[in-house]
Amino acid sequence: VDPSANNAAAEVDDDEEEDGDVLVMAMDADGREWTVYERDPEVDAEARIIRCTYEFEAATGERASQVNEHFYILPAEVDAMLDATGFDVESVHGGFEREPFDEDESIHVVYAARKRG
Repeated sequence: VDPSANNAAAEVDDDEEEDGDVLVMAMDADGREWTVYERDPEVDAEARIIRCTYEFEAATGERASQVNEHFYILPAEVDAMLDATGFDVESVHGGFEREPFDEDESIHVVYAARKRG
């Protein structure tokens, strides 16, 4: 069972929540519907890791779970890390569609290129 298949589609159902869980309906590549519960994330600030747990349940009763770990760096560290590895920041945006950057938002998309010369 791979409820996270690349061809999966998801739809948020704002009317249904369960004790802090976000309820999402998803369909896998085989057309099976899954109910997906996203548990409250675990944050390890010292290690800079956010663990998100997802529990999947199919209409057949089939179950699966998945934990995604997100490692993060602070925006102020990005330039230094890229510079140290031979890259220059070309631009910073607030999303993958190159939306304007907003310091108060959590999405920072950094476009970088190898240094010339």
